[in-house]
Amino acid sequence: MSAGLEQLIPATSFLEEAFLRWVLTPAAERGIVARVRSQHPVTVNERNYRLDYLIAGDVLQVAVELDGFTFHSDRAAFTYDRLRQNDLAATGLTVLRFSYDAVRTDTARCVAQLQAMLRQDPLLAPFVTDDPRVEVPDMVGDPMRAADPPRWSSPPKDGSYFDGVRARVDRGPLRACQDEALAALANYYASGGRHAAAVMAVGAGKTALGVAAALSFSRRRVLVVTPGSVIRGTFARALDAAAPGNVLYGLAGGPMLPGAPPPATLVLDSDDEQISLVSRERLLAADVLVTNFHALGTGEDNTDLLAKLEPGDVDFIVVDEAHIAASASYQRLFAHFQGARTLLMSACFRRLDGKPIDADVVYRYRLVDSVADGSAKNLRVHRFAPDVEVTVYEAAWPDGRREQIVGRDALLAALGDERRMARITAQSEAPIHHVMAVTRSCLDAQAKLLAPVKPRVLFSAMGQAHAEQVARIAEEHGIACATLHHSMPPSAIASTLRRFESDSGDLQGIVQLRMLGQGYDFPPVTVVVPIRPYGSFGEFYQFVGRGVRVLRHPGVPADRQYLDVVCHAELGLEEHLEALCKDNDMDPALLLDAPVVEVSELHADGRDDCSPTDSDEGGRPGGLDAFVLYERGRVEQRVVHELDRVEARRAEREMQLMAQRYAVYAQSTGSPVPFEQFVEYMRRMTGGR
Repeated sequence: MSAGLEQLIPATSFLEEAFLRWVLTPAAERGIVARVRSQHPVTVNERNYRLDYLIAGDVLQVAVELDGFTFHSDRAAFTYDRLRQNDLAATGLTVLRFSYDAVRTDTARCVAQLQAMLRQDPLLAPFVTDDPRVEVPDMVGDPMRAADPPRWSSPPKDGSYFDGVRARVDRGPLRACQDEALAALANYYASGGRHAAAVMAVGAGKTALGVAAALSFSRRRVLVVTPGSVIRGTFARALDAAAPGNVLYGLAGGPMLPGAPPPATLVLDSDDEQISLVSRERLLAADVLVTNFHALGTGEDNTDLLAKLEPGDVDFIVVDEAHIAASASYQRLFAHFQGARTLLMSACFRRLDGKPIDADVVYRYRLVDSVADGSAKNLRVHRFAPDVEVTVYEAAWPDGRREQIVGRDALLAALGDERRMARITAQSEAPIHHVMAVTRSCLDAQAKLLAPVKPRVLFSAMGQAHAEQVARIAEEHGIACATLHHSMPPSAIASTLRRFESDSGDLQGIVQLRMLGQGYDFPPVTVVVPIRPYGSFGEFYQFVGRGVRVLRHPGVPADRQYLDVVCHAELGLEEHLEALCKDNDMDPALLLDAPVVEVSELHADGRDDCSPTDSDEGGRPGGLDAFVLYERGRVEQRVVHELDRVEARRAEREMQLMAQRYAVYAQSTGSPVPFEQFVEYMRRMTGGR
């Protein structure tokens, strides 16, 4: 690349550098440099934007926006860009947009358009070149390369593995949603963005997206940060060329790195002090570092990972399960590598602290999309709703008196604390028995559908004693069940999981305490039962998501598979169920307005007179304690995504894909056929799919 304005004006991507070199350089004299501002911030109605370039004149403020793709892979991204452009125009900015393909194939027109705009300003007009010398750009035909690092910047001193493989990444084996997300990321990074978020539903393949993004958008070194050992192990296997089903060469559609060597990957674990012992030289010898956020350290101790790595050592960071990114460890990470591009991935749209993910969401693949594409089971909610006016509670007063209280309102008046009602319900045996009867019914129905696969169930509990109580009641209902918690020895945890996961194992259920909420994917889990209140939607969604991934069953297609979510109305989960619907373009009121199903058989086994639980979790010393002695109610059932909604979404995504293909086709021919004719032809070619 010959000398041009790219040497004088900053560029954060190859696309920005290409604009400077092949459009701005021939369009204007060097004196315009003083009027050009890179990554200029603009605030409109509390929305913060960053312009690729602002060319400041006397009467005109020209905002140059660069697009990596001539069309967007996601309708939401397309809509966002239009609204963004309207916001910028409302501030008086004149917006010029140049795509990667426009700069590459119609360079002279781009130069002419820019010059025509500059001539309209008396301050900028004198800088316009009278006889522009337009060159043929040295740009490949793949718009993904728009996000590559600027060529003018000096190459990394410690190797260039990514420079050698970046252009060789084959996107063909990726799922459609992964490829769409990668395209959206390329457009974002190419336009100077640095902190991206991709919200990917459970089962969408975040791991493969993270690996593909690392290979595509890094130049020096990648740091993959996970919330714990389970997901750290998932990324370690994905990047291990010898591991079955690895992402590099083991995807179902073929290798993602055909004919290219795998990256040198170093997996770091603080449990055995590996990080404290590993040298800086060994860290720098790796192309990809995989660790969990607990192992980052503060940087104050010389043995910390952040102390051993300098800010320039890492230029791309992948964070999985980013809804926990509010923690101090993550904030230190981002501050330390402040020049690095980041990709935050999560199935949840909010952090654990209830705030939005602190990044630009450039792509969202919702649960309804995953259901429509056959990657996720649909959700059926079975919600036991007691008649709270006749529910009988036994109250234990501080002086030892015990009395029965009829009605929720009467107990609440005595308690004076709405929050304790959910814990009283969770720890009382009568509600657990009701929920367990529904669970047993769901497992029986799943067993008939999925035979010979044995359906499994996951329960969540509040504490160890509560978990043991739930497991005991599950056994009474014929569900072989065990508990799983962090205080168990590693050998006991491994043994319990083997008994649960093995087809010949003796367990059908596990009551877990914050053990399997993230990164645990076992498709035979077809029933999930939260027997505890959840303060965070993210944590609730992660637990439910453990059973969302579809089974590869020869006799049961994905559209006939469901995940049964069984819950009790008094656990206060309605808000989270509504949020689950809202996040998927559903009317949240539909769930609670569902027709009810009376289940008299829930009371036929004589378990209504239950003895009080011996668990004292949630009890308040010196205050009133209580438990549910007797309750009657009904089960409300609802499919979260009705079949017509799934079919509509499937058709919508098909048309989006057709529009993308048509755009590519239309650009490559001088006389394209109408879109409707193109769609009909493509459907015939693919057998109607």
